[in-house]
Amino acid sequence: MDNKIEEPTRKEVANGSSDGSLQPKKGGVMNTLYPPGPKPGAGGRLKNHCRKFWWCDLLVIAILILVIVLPIIFVAIPKKAQHDLDASTLEVTGQEVTSPSADGIHLKITSKARSSSSFHPTIEGFQAGLQLEGKEPFIYVDVPETKAEAETDIVIDQDVKFASLDAFKEYNKLVMGSESFDVYMNGKTKIHQKGLQAISVDYNKKVTMKGLNKLAGLNITDLEILFGDKKPLADGSNMIGQVQIPNPSVMTLDLGNVTMNLSVNGTDIGTSLLPNLILYPGANNVSMQSTVKQITVIGLVKSTYTNKIIPLDIVGNSSISTQNGDHLTYFEEAIQSNTIRVDLNVGPAMAAIGLD
Repeated sequence: MDNKIEEPTRKEVANGSSDGSLQPKKGGVMNTLYPPGPKPGAGGRLKNHCRKFWWCDLLVIAILILVIVLPIIFVAIPKKAQHDLDASTLEVTGQEVTSPSADGIHLKITSKARSSSSFHPTIEGFQAGLQLEGKEPFIYVDVPETKAEAETDIVIDQDVKFASLDAFKEYNKLVMGSESFDVYMNGKTKIHQKGLQAISVDYNKKVTMKGLNKLAGLNITDLEILFGDKKPLADGSNMIGQVQIPNPSVMTLDLGNVTMNLSVNGTDIGTSLLPNLILYPGANNVSMQSTVKQITVIGLVKSTYTNKIIPLDIVGNSSISTQNGDHLTYFEEAIQSNTIRVDLNVGPAMAAIGLD
């Protein structure tokens, strides 16, 4: 019998035969993406894949960058920037209110910003409102561009007009009557970090400051009655002395010419003028000139206060600018809201004019 060698069928030629001369092709996604090489192993497949699908790999890498990197740039980094700014603190180390007028002041604020962040960006200059909690801003200030460090000094020095006179009046009453108080600085700015685009942030800071504490500790010394050979002053003042005023705050306040009403247990005895009163931080010793009802005071001493120590009540009356004569209503309402009681020893002054 003749042995006949059967020719491979068309299907076998196309797909490869089992005689070892042609390897059958295998289907599937992996063989499509990673075609086999001439030699078994992953190396040949990887080379074939890169040769055939390099454009697809680049597209996948680009998509991964967009999915991973962009949220970091546009979400995570701005969020961290805002967090670090919120976590920083601001301490006012000095505040000067000078050149007061009816509608504005000159304001200088020195402050120290502290941050524990490892980032040290540049913060753009911006406009910030100063306000009490839940109230409208009473003043807007221009905060200069600042390079944020672990500790950064910031100085604001400018003439400002009141954004709200009523709000500034309320602020001054709080300053006068409080041992400490909170003021808020709010604004919007941008942060610049090298290699990144500008990041918009909110600047919201609560600053706790010491107030004037109702001028507690005020005292009158060196009292002198102008009587007889000691003529009254040109404005009619018939008593002079020194007033010691403690200022526990970091504020310097130009209050102008300040007039105070004087009374003893509801009985009006006159007024006092503190000319050109500027309160500096710490102890202040200022001149006082008073116009008092001398007969009334003598009568109170003879009838009730025979020890010559009278309970003097002092209440603010007016505050007038020394530069333009404006009534500084925002200071006036603050001093009018505060009553100071001083146990005033008039004995030495009375003895000096022979009324012992």
